Amino acid sequence: MKLIESGDEVKKILLMGNPNVGKSVIFSRLTGVYVIASNYPGTTVEFAKGYMRLGSERIEVIDVPGTYSLEPTCKAEQVAVAMLDEAIEQQDGAIVINIVDATNLERNLNLTLQLLKKNIPVVVCLNLWDETKHTGIKIDVAKLEKILGVPVVPTCGISGEGIKELVSRLKEARTGSYSYDEKERWNEIGKIVNQVQKITHRHHTLLERIGDASLKPFTGLPLAVVVLFVSFNVIRFIGEGLIGIVFEPLFEKLWAPLMMNFSRFLGSSGFIHDLLIGKLVGGEIDFVESLGLLTTGLFVPFAMVLPYVFSFYLVLSFLEDSGYLPRLGVSIDNLMHRLGLHGLAIIPMLLGLGCNVPGAVATRVLETRRERFIAATLMAIAVPCMAQLAMIVGLVGRFGAKGLGLVFGTLIVVWLVLGSL
Repeated sequence: MKLIESGDEVKKILLMGNPNVGKSVIFSRLTGVYVIASNYPGTTVEFAKGYMRLGSERIEVIDVPGTYSLEPTCKAEQVAVAMLDEAIEQQDGAIVINIVDATNLERNLNLTLQLLKKNIPVVVCLNLWDETKHTGIKIDVAKLEKILGVPVVPTCGISGEGIKELVSRLKEARTGSYSYDEKERWNEIGKIVNQVQKITHRHHTLLERIGDASLKPFTGLPLAVVVLFVSFNVIRFIGEGLIGIVFEPLFEKLWAPLMMNFSRFLGSSGFIHDLLIGKLVGGEIDFVESLGLLTTGLFVPFAMVLPYVFSFYLVLSFLEDSGYLPRLGVSIDNLMHRLGLHGLAIIPMLLGLGCNVPGAVATRVLETRRERFIAATLMAIAVPCMAQLAMIVGLVGRFGAKGLGLVFGTLIVVWLVLGSL
């Protein structure tokens, strides 16, 4: 059994599988934005090549033409077999990720068993995993992995589920330990399927239907608008509630009397008084207009900004735990590609609405330095943090939707124009 040892390096990944099993989606998840499409030498058969990061290493990823078998019956399958044989002969640290349609295990295992007989490490990727839940198919992944003798990882390429685990297990790739008589291959496939797969009848739940709708272009984008509109209204409701019920009474009833006593102690005027307490408005402390370090300096960050930051991350954590954020990334992936970014770059942007610091840190999920630079630049110029949003609402909120729409509309236009340059 050939195993990728801890000291060895994965230098090339071949994505192999039947046609229409989601290879291109997995390829896009692994490589990101920048892809090279070309024809295999001497043919008109096209394949795609890109790169991904595995630790500090830059790995070549090749989307091999789809094939049902290693016994080619057409030009595309001949190219797929030739690319596999070339990788085996070169012995240059190549591994195969075998993309399998989890909803049609029997047909796809035909190619899998043939790959296991080749002298090349393999990882099996059970794609379309979300569809197995919808159709009532249950696959014992641990048992399948034990039978085949290679890592098996369930994924959903569209939503990104399982991609992180797939990448983390690439160095566990190994040649298969499953042995069988070539003449009995289909019988062996049947035995494996009977051992690991159970099918039950079930209907889609409401949440599953909504989840499916969030991934389709015609329903996903309107749903994204609705979700973001509701999210920001919830943020505003929670933030204003915390300000009105907790923080303003706390400052007005507890902190203001203490500051008034301190003001009288300082003589109600003078440089030190103006620095610490600020100007008195009508003989009283106004936490917005006094502009003292111990008055406005504490009231603005704690009573005006902190409630919105808290409510923002509360709503964001709910969206993340519900699995909607990856779906949002899929919905706007085409738009983000026009800006030179992957769809998941929307996550740093959303974090930047809370605070630019965690937003900037989150750009590390992007593959290349160019993507990280674009995202950080757009965020710094056109994505206001929650403190800035609170100030914008405070200054132009009295003009209603017209005033806010003008400000945020301008920011969106700037964001789109800068990204497309």
